[in-house]
Amino acid sequence: MSFDNLTISRIVIHEIYKRTDERDIVPPKYGTRLVILDQEAVDAFCDRIHSAMGSAAKSMELDIIQTGPDSSITNAKFLVDADDALFIERSRTIADKLTDAQMRRNLPGGVLVVFTGTASYPAKRIVGMIKAETHNGFTRRVTDDGAISLQFLKDLLLTPQTKLYKIGIFLQQDSQTVDPLPAGWQAFIYDDQISASNKLTAAQYFYEGFLGCGFPETSARRTREFHDYTKEFIQKLDWSEDEKIDLHNALVTYLKVDQSVTVQVSDFAHNYFPNSEMKDEYIRYMTERDFPQVAVVKDTSDISSALKYRKVTFAGEVKLTAPADRFKELVQIRAIDGEIDEDGKVPKWTEVVIRGRIRNQE
Repeated sequence: MSFDNLTISRIVIHEIYKRTDERDIVPPKYGTRLVILDQEAVDAFCDRIHSAMGSAAKSMELDIIQTGPDSSITNAKFLVDADDALFIERSRTIADKLTDAQMRRNLPGGVLVVFTGTASYPAKRIVGMIKAETHNGFTRRVTDDGAISLQFLKDLLLTPQTKLYKIGIFLQQDSQTVDPLPAGWQAFIYDDQISASNKLTAAQYFYEGFLGCGFPETSARRTREFHDYTKEFIQKLDWSEDEKIDLHNALVTYLKVDQSVTVQVSDFAHNYFPNSEMKDEYIRYMTERDFPQVAVVKDTSDISSALKYRKVTFAGEVKLTAPADRFKELVQIRAIDGEIDEDGKVPKWTEVVIRGRIRNQE
């Protein structure tokens, strides 16, 4: 999902507090009116969201699990059609839900930003929820006599340097859908804490307890599609077999050895393709096959056998099999010129070096 063409129509802000030492809830402080921003501020707000939702490995699509009367998706469906007064009032329910979801004492308070708008082409309606922690900072100020000084500011949020925030966005794919929720809706999250060293369950209170979402059960299928489509792309390249072997090895490394909990097209392209033209070609190839551009939870259960061994087939039905994660270490393959044939042409042969002796023959 691309959050290009992002517009914001309404914003309301509530303040959320951490629980007491006895784990008692501290009620939120509700906003009572819409936030009015000038165009420069709106543009900056949209830029923060667009940058976050498009960041590698930190944003992804989730399945909408909870659809009851008090669920976040039910609130989102109400908010897109509500007038301003009802929008402000109903958004308080969302503040209450986030407060309830923060069950641990160590979860910090912060600001809850609830907004509506549109995104994508053609424009689709969205409802967003941002939990942001505040911080302090300085701004430059020029006095009347031309002197430059610093002004201390408290409770800054959503600055480019801010990392401690989470975003949940519900996108209405089809406003005409009359089937029960979540039909016609998609859910996306951003969490800066998502990384290879921080399991996705770290934000469980936000994506599950608050948003009512869960990681897709189709993660294994998506991971297999990533593997299969990427292999197809590599095979179609007008490259030498030596270069293709290196890319196949890189794919195995990315899926099996890399400790990242997600896979993402742009991430693989950035790390393993040598130039921007090839990266763009690969991204287009995956997009044409409807593979998501956001991060997908890695689940290699459907391709475990494919990642266990690499198999290379040569002319004459000669086959080579080696452990996939040690292929580059154990096997060296390069194209060489063969003997001149009867037509005077020099065929291409393959030279294979195995770093090991023959153990047995069948």
